[in-house]
Amino acid sequence: MEAGKRSMSTQSISQNEIIRKNISAISDMQRRDVAARKPQERISDSITRFSGSTLFVFLHVIWFGLWILLNIGLVHVPRVSEFDPFPFGLLTLVVSLEAIFLSTFVLISQNRMSALSEKRAELDLQVNMLAEQKAAKTLELLEHIAQQLDSVYDRFNYKTDPELQALKVSPEPHEVLKVMEDAVAEQAQEVAHEIKRTVKDITGEVEAVQDDMEDMNKEVKRVASDMREVKEEIKMRSPEQV
Repeated sequence: MEAGKRSMSTQSISQNEIIRKNISAISDMQRRDVAARKPQERISDSITRFSGSTLFVFLHVIWFGLWILLNIGLVHVPRVSEFDPFPFGLLTLVVSLEAIFLSTFVLISQNRMSALSEKRAELDLQVNMLAEQKAAKTLELLEHIAQQLDSVYDRFNYKTDPELQALKVSPEPHEVLKVMEDAVAEQAQEVAHEIKRTVKDITGEVEAVQDDMEDMNKEVKRVASDMREVKEEIKMRSPEQV
């Protein structure tokens, strides 16, 4: 029991050390990325961070409120009031310039964050590829062990699994990408065929409606012709009756 507890505690400690090591490595990478920022990137990050805070909103509410109150005459301060009368052209100019600069700073920060995201995505891809290769190698070793046990013990009854044979081969990245592209292309073709079939069905229904309309027009013309004949016949009979 004591040996089991010691092994469990040792395993727990080792796992905690691994977790701490991973966290420390990620933190170091983030600190290096932050320290490697250029001065303009630091300025843009600070401005972007401030513009996304509630303090930024409160300051603008106070600023716009005082500006409007001073220029519509509700608050009168000598030599200050009514410097920008309605419709506040100067305020519009200042706000437009502020929006341009803020959007530029936000784009700079987003570009830097996008570069970091691409770096992390590439790191994830490399780790996933390495994990896949390790898994394939593990399956290969397990199959080798099973074959050895089957050759030693007659009752082991080892049978070759076709799925295992496929999984133990680590595919190349370009092969995976080609399979994904082929799958997307097949789905796109299916969607295109479905759209063509739907359009064809709709076109057939429209043509059927057009044929019905033509038949109705012919019927209307025939009825109109009959009505004209009846009118002419009535006109010819009316003088005789008179």
